[in-house]
Amino acid sequence: MPSSVEETLVGNEERHVPGPDDLDRLERGALVGRYFILRRLGAGAMGVVYAAYDPELDRKVALKLLHSLDPGRLIDDERRALLLREAQALAQLSHPNVVAVYDVGTLHDQVWLAMEFVQGQ
Repeated sequence: MPSSVEETLVGNEERHVPGPDDLDRLERGALVGRYFILRRLGAGAMGVVYAAYDPELDRKVALKLLHSLDPGRLIDDERRALLLREAQALAQLSHPNVVAVYDVGTLHDQVWLAMEFVQGQ
């Protein structure tokens, strides 16, 4: 029996790994690492953030992925290094006003970062 609403939602959907050109517009049910995409939360200069579900730990997370490379942006290696440094810095902190970093990985040479999901507007 599913142990959460998120598991119920993604448990019956087709599981698919997105292609390298799909990382800015992931659909519900897409698989990034072990995380299932639930919905897009927002985007900024460096990347896009999705609400995702971690089935191993039965929790919702925020999943940040780098934007696909566009003209005028930093080269891929520099952008990957920036996000990895962000993950390392956040992982060293423990403060109620700083989100916790749970995991980091790559998909099609793009870095993703799994963080604490904080409910907000």
